[in-house]
Amino acid sequence: MYYRFKSWFLSALFFTMFSTAYASNADLYNLSEQSIWSLLIHSKENRAQITDPKFLLSAGSFSAQSELKLTLEQFQQHPYETFCRFPARISYLSEQMKFDLPEDRFSKCPELKAFLEHVPFDSLELVYASEVLSSATSMMGHIFIKASGLNSRAIPVEHSLAYYTEITTFNPLKLVIESTMTGMPGFFSVKPFAKDVEQYIKKEQRNLWQFSLQATPGQLHLLQLHIWELNQVNITYYFQSFNCATLTLEMLALLEPSLLKHRGTIVSPADVVKAAVTEGVVTATSLDTAPHWLFHALRDSIAQKDAKEIDQLVFARKSLTNETRRQQLIKLAADPLAARYITSVVERAIEQDVLESGFTVPTASKDVIFDFTGYKHPAKTPQDSAFGVTWLQDEYNSRALLHYLPAGHFLHNDNRQYLSESELIIAKVSVAVTPDTNKIQLEEFTLYSFRSISPDHAAFPVLSGEFYLGYRQSYQQDLQLASAFEVSGALGKSLRLHRDIISYAMAGAGLTTDVTHSKAFIYAKAGVVMNLIGDTKLYIQYEKSTGKIKNANKFADTTAILSWFPDRDHSINLKLNLVGSKKEQRTQFGAEYFYHF
Repeated sequence: MYYRFKSWFLSALFFTMFSTAYASNADLYNLSEQSIWSLLIHSKENRAQITDPKFLLSAGSFSAQSELKLTLEQFQQHPYETFCRFPARISYLSEQMKFDLPEDRFSKCPELKAFLEHVPFDSLELVYASEVLSSATSMMGHIFIKASGLNSRAIPVEHSLAYYTEITTFNPLKLVIESTMTGMPGFFSVKPFAKDVEQYIKKEQRNLWQFSLQATPGQLHLLQLHIWELNQVNITYYFQSFNCATLTLEMLALLEPSLLKHRGTIVSPADVVKAAVTEGVVTATSLDTAPHWLFHALRDSIAQKDAKEIDQLVFARKSLTNETRRQQLIKLAADPLAARYITSVVERAIEQDVLESGFTVPTASKDVIFDFTGYKHPAKTPQDSAFGVTWLQDEYNSRALLHYLPAGHFLHNDNRQYLSESELIIAKVSVAVTPDTNKIQLEEFTLYSFRSISPDHAAFPVLSGEFYLGYRQSYQQDLQLASAFEVSGALGKSLRLHRDIISYAMAGAGLTTDVTHSKAFIYAKAGVVMNLIGDTKLYIQYEKSTGKIKNANKFADTTAILSWFPDRDHSINLKLNLVGSKKEQRTQFGAEYFYHF
């Protein structure tokens, strides 16, 4: 006991003398400007992103330098208490300022010691849970860290380390305001990874992509200590500035600071995957597939005529005996992929009581390895933000539109790396410029909008649908355009006609207002989405509406968009729009360019 006290006393005395000299040489300021220090206090452009006083000592008047000085002062006055509270900070400062820490420091922090013993960091993986359109906070996927290793009892364990928020309101306008302006309660959780497997794969039918990360033992230990710091504080969640992806990217930057180059205005879960792959910190990739995703991956991997035949044998041909089904399925199972698809379909049919539980099917050889890590890969999706310009011409005038999409993607985008066709628009702004009149006006401000065109199948029945909340244009009585606030939604079904062709139909209702007048309306629409050769795509939609704004008549609107994708982050679109009512007809042509970043 005397030796420990003496050792700590000498270390503290040396630290006090050294840190004073360090500060007098102005090196303290240089240290506060280091990227690792900024990451440990989660400072961006000298602005605090976590303001809980339990985490931020300089909460009243924050700066990276003042936070460093206050951390050192508190450590000098209360060394053990400060280390227990900020083990990552103190460990980093010890390394940079070349002073020793007492050997018994962890024994003075029983909760920290228990965390280190139960949540080992022998290896680290970045985990991406694929997008799910049923959750507003997960329509762009979810990202978190998995730590693995042997605990203090030499038992292999895996833990998820994740930042997230919970939706407590069904009011879409309130949700948008809370998630972007006032902030929502953020939660940092540490839990067994098996619970996430159960939640994401089995309950939500979402894939879990796991990317093994390159890191030294020292880097892993620093991140482990830092996660302990985060697990003790309150964090405010902002969709556009401090979401699950933002915090995960900053934590991973402790391993490789160059990842910060990819911290844009809005960071999405897929952005973190792309950053890790681009900067070379990913050493291996594995994939835990959800049954729904695996079903579509297998169906896309075999001959379409075989897939249809298997579907008919299992779900459609009620008159066949089980033995007849089995014999015909055995013939189709010569291909290992087809055999695995048969297993997937039959399992679903048994769950739905279409087949009796004792029905057996041929299975693929255990020697056959199915690798789907290159199928629908999150790192291959276009970037989630976009600038665009559109030129429109009709019988009345020509207009130029400037677009800014902070987060999301369009239905006519290159969506081949998503499981199904979809659209997500968050805070999109479109401004129209009319050269003939020199008029500039706000044409659209979409707070939140989504469309899910998920193919329905007997094995996995699913609804398609859409929702819109924002301010956009619609047709008046004379088919001139006028803008109004709108909230609307629809439900329907989609059908995959071919591997690259999806058709859909849905019906819905909505309400618009221009402050002086409100109007309810109903509408129905049908369309087809086709991925063509040469990185092109054709989207055609027909919509019938009772009229969406004041004095509007019933109208029919046909839209066709032909898109070309020269590379992942650029798209060029040609648009044709035909609108008609009983008395009026209108034709509009357009050309459009979008850059995704």
